[in-house]
Amino acid sequence: MESTADVATSTRLTIDVWADVLCPWCYLGEQRLSVAIAQSPHANDIELKVHTFQLDPTAPAEVSATLDHLSKRYGVPAAQARSMEEGMAEQAAAAGLRYEVDRPARNTFDLLRLLHLGAEYGVSWEYLRAMQAEVFSGNDDAFERDTLVRIGVGLGIPADEIRDVLATDRYADAVRADHDAAVALGARGVPFTVLGGRLGIPGAVSVSQYASAIDQAWEQVRG
Repeated sequence: MESTADVATSTRLTIDVWADVLCPWCYLGEQRLSVAIAQSPHANDIELKVHTFQLDPTAPAEVSATLDHLSKRYGVPAAQARSMEEGMAEQAAAAGLRYEVDRPARNTFDLLRLLHLGAEYGVSWEYLRAMQAEVFSGNDDAFERDTLVRIGVGLGIPADEIRDVLATDRYADAVRADHDAAVALGARGVPFTVLGGRLGIPGAVSVSQYASAIDQAWEQVRG
């Protein structure tokens, strides 16, 4: 019979996070979730799993200015798009994140495929956040192959593997499957977070709300 001590040491909480690289709320939500996990007494027993969700499959493959992209996508004047982005920049700054309003944008399907490669090496969360750091800091080369290889290699992913994914359609089905799985769970956008396989959080919430959810989910997985 398993003792109480054995149960305590074997308990693990899985947190599944669906995200897109260009999603500002994902960028902010991931930071808040990271803080909540770091502050949790259960931090060492929490496993983060990244799942991909492409918000705009119709976005062009060519790099463009984010404000132009948002203005066209939502049908709003450029001034309104800038105002929206400046509001996000304020929230990001409060969370300690760099956030440039004038930054590049592009279709993210290839980047999401690379996140599945990152999962094979156990660094999908780190790869996602590194990609976002490049994009949201305003690096015009954030989508370039050399940039994606550089940050991936820095996380322990072989350069040849990264180049192979970018040259083929590897993980394309995995990206689509992740999207379908999220929709089946009721997600209509990202970030979408599921704790312990049962507690869902749509959108980005505060650090305290993530912390509360972690505590609740921990009690559930302990049974």
